[in-house]
Amino acid sequence: MRSTLFKANKLLLIEKDRQSYITANCLPLEYLKLVIPYAGLYFREDGDCEILSQHIGAGPFSLWMHDVFAKERITLLPYTPYHIWTLHFMYEDSLVIENLGNPPYQLEERECNLFNLHPGLHPIPMEANRKVLSVHVNIRPEFFPRLMAKYPVLTELLSRPSPATSSVLNEHPHPISAVCDLLIQRVLTCRYTGRKAHTFIYRSILDLLLNYAQREAHAHEPFLFSSLEHQETYRQIFKFLIEQPYKKYSLAELSWMFHLPAAELSQGFLQHYAISVEDLNHMIRMMMTFHLLHKKNCSLPVLADAADFKDVGEMVKQLEAYYAFKVKK
Repeated sequence: MRSTLFKANKLLLIEKDRQSYITANCLPLEYLKLVIPYAGLYFREDGDCEILSQHIGAGPFSLWMHDVFAKERITLLPYTPYHIWTLHFMYEDSLVIENLGNPPYQLEERECNLFNLHPGLHPIPMEANRKVLSVHVNIRPEFFPRLMAKYPVLTELLSRPSPATSSVLNEHPHPISAVCDLLIQRVLTCRYTGRKAHTFIYRSILDLLLNYAQREAHAHEPFLFSSLEHQETYRQIFKFLIEQPYKKYSLAELSWMFHLPAAELSQGFLQHYAISVEDLNHMIRMMMTFHLLHKKNCSLPVLADAADFKDVGEMVKQLEAYYAFKVKK
């Protein structure tokens, strides 16, 4: 992954026509703990910077994660050889895209944006002794019709006009939600390989996109006063559901437990997390059940009981619908 341009310009692949990965044993030891076993790897190191790029192809989605450390002042040159939309998540620091509109566009730490990128380079200056983690999901526009047909909730997002020049598509950036944070962390720590990894990561990417689509759909709605008033309560509910993945909770149960009217809880939670209480509970249960399913010495009846399903048939049906795979019986 070597740039032939001026040494301060560093090519950053955000897409590539033909992949040519390196093996993990080519990496410095300190980077090995960051490696996702299922990902393809790229690495460059010189006197100016260190860049670890990890790539995962999952159906219509192309997921890239870039760990970049600038030892000296550099200009990153993100490059795509073809037209993509990219959902971008920024961690650890902030950067500025120089030629994406006027004035330059700020990539703030812990914010996400949806970009329309045409083929070419998109310069981003980076000062010395700075480090960033950039995570982005790329989709080629030719895949939009199939995605909208399969997931109608994405129609409003993916059917918007695609500008003739590279540009940001959201009116305003969004803070990275706790749901997206959770999903990205599950991908970064995914130890699966082969088909298991593909199945789990594909669904995680889809959930990232669904959460962003929900955010965009309601971006212009003002927060209700009650949603702001009970912000800490909603944090507690979110934490509770993450820490209790083995049980299905109804809205009525959570309403009673956290002393909020059901309708108020439902609306407030959706405003804070861009996902319903029921859908978050289901997502967490599906993740946990998927993980337990792939552990040894765990029978389907024991698993169904542990995950609070009525029976094995119900569990298998829900797992297969959620992850689009067949459970071996």
